[in-house]
Amino acid sequence: MEHTPNLHAEKRPRTRKELYAWIGLGGAFAIILVTGMGAAAYGFETTYRNRIFPGVSVAGLRLDGLTRAQAQQAIQAHVNRSLQPGFQFRFGEAAFDLPATTLGVDDPDVSQDLFRFDVEKASNDAYLMGRGAGAVGDAFTRFSLLVRRANLDLVPEANTLLIERLLEGEVSKYSRTPEDARLEVTTATGTASSTELSVRVIPEKNGRAGDSREAAKTLIAQAQRLSFQPILIRTTTIIPRVTARDLESLTSQVPSFLSRASHTFVHEGKRYAVTTSTVAGWVAPSSTASGAVLSLDAERVSRGLAPFVKAYLVEPKDGSLKINAEGKMTEFAAPAEGIVVDGQKTGADLMAAWDRRAPTSTLSLKTITPKITGEDAERLGITDLLGVGRSDFSGSPANRRKNIALGKAKMNGVLIPPGENFSQLGVLGEIDGAHGWLPELVIKGNQTVPEYGGGLCQVGTTSFRAALAAGMPIVERRNHSYRVRYYEPAGTDATIYDPAPDFRFKNDTPGHLLLTSQIQGDNLLFFVWGTDDGRVTSSTKPRIYNIVAAPPTKLIPTTSLPVGVKKCTESAHAGASAAFDYAVAYADGTYKKETFTSYYKPWGAVCLIGATPEEVALSQSTVDETGVNNPN
Repeated sequence: MEHTPNLHAEKRPRTRKELYAWIGLGGAFAIILVTGMGAAAYGFETTYRNRIFPGVSVAGLRLDGLTRAQAQQAIQAHVNRSLQPGFQFRFGEAAFDLPATTLGVDDPDVSQDLFRFDVEKASNDAYLMGRGAGAVGDAFTRFSLLVRRANLDLVPEANTLLIERLLEGEVSKYSRTPEDARLEVTTATGTASSTELSVRVIPEKNGRAGDSREAAKTLIAQAQRLSFQPILIRTTTIIPRVTARDLESLTSQVPSFLSRASHTFVHEGKRYAVTTSTVAGWVAPSSTASGAVLSLDAERVSRGLAPFVKAYLVEPKDGSLKINAEGKMTEFAAPAEGIVVDGQKTGADLMAAWDRRAPTSTLSLKTITPKITGEDAERLGITDLLGVGRSDFSGSPANRRKNIALGKAKMNGVLIPPGENFSQLGVLGEIDGAHGWLPELVIKGNQTVPEYGGGLCQVGTTSFRAALAAGMPIVERRNHSYRVRYYEPAGTDATIYDPAPDFRFKNDTPGHLLLTSQIQGDNLLFFVWGTDDGRVTSSTKPRIYNIVAAPPTKLIPTTSLPVGVKKCTESAHAGASAAFDYAVAYADGTYKKETFTSYYKPWGAVCLIGATPEEVALSQSTVDETGVNNPN
């Protein structure tokens, strides 16, 4: 009979000996497992000691296994590659680029960066991933990085004002101001006793504007990812206030409107006759609550009648104060009020004369009050010397000295009303040859070209120091990209370049401020005069740290020098950080403290070397260098 096993039979219990055997086996396995994990952890820790753990990226760049120094170099190279092509924009049918660095004529302005990245902090943050949270926390982070990578942001410091101003400048080139529809009235002689009028409507033209601020925000957002794509600038169509439809009904009214246009104006007993042809050029529509009506354009009336009374007209001129060497006011020159034809009143009187059928009306003049009226120094509050700013420009070339002298002249006699801001660029005005500025050589790419205004930052820096000495709140100030010997000690400089950055401070005193200037040998001095309200300023000497050696000299071939002759246009500058503490104690017991911090990039010497045209052509096709002449 075949034996069938009993499946329901009870299993024989393991003996104690067997149980101990199993426990021993499990313990051995556990020991082996723990030992293996420990060995693996130790090996992992040893492998990545002083290195970034796997799974860490910054702005999309993998940094696995790099030291902090290697990571910093890699991130900087990543930034340079990302910024090198510049930034692309589209506005309507137009396309334009902005470079990551704008060139100026003063060293500071040598290069103004649109973005700055704290590469050192980014590399440190990457290194600290998986470190510093305790054994358990670090182990969990390291394991998580193996499962899912961590991509750290490289947050940029954006020069928002410069970006917006550059974009506004480019957008303005392609923007259009709306043009209202207008009437064009011309005359032609018909018979000896009549004048024929020709009236036609010139259609309106829509305007176009771009949102440069929104585009700037988009660019800054892309910079956070270091991933740049062409940016489409939002376009707004601006509809004119007056359309051709508004004017169609007025064309038939022009002959009646000008039926008595031949007219005589009277001023101080003298009579000035005008013809219908002259008055016809003044006709323009005017908007009222009931619609458009015919009127006279005040500006055209003023221009049309100015030649008749030019002997009475005066160009307005601002006033100024003159102060002697001891700081005493010796003379106050009242501003010259301007006199112009009052086109608004003269035109209204002409139309009123038409209504009453009068053959004459008054040609009226009006006074233009300049920015500064003829008040004396005491009423303006200009009674005390509040502060003096100094800078040394020894060693400057001839053109730079002349530009500094021109800047000094423009700063002499500047009045700042209470509560208003001083703008350095606003005072200096347009920087070109027509306004007296002289050029300095600037290297762009591999070419040397002259640009105007070398030395402007001597003016900006001296103004910054004067404003600090006087205790004025600083509204806008940016340090140079590189240390410049003209502006030592480092950290006390201010760079300016049109359109940005500007240097601005506020007059928060109860009276006007007057700025005067002086050159003593190789020193530029700016004096701030005003009302002493008891404030006292103090500052520490700049602290210089994080010094970085300058990179090697760059040689740029040029045909402007004999072959083999070398001329250095820029000296080497070590990079560094600088900071100083500044405080203002006010008479009411309040106290304000601020730390001004500056970062200067290392900059290698740049030299031109004479070469043949073939060598220059070869260098231009293979090298992309950017430098500027000796910093100004």
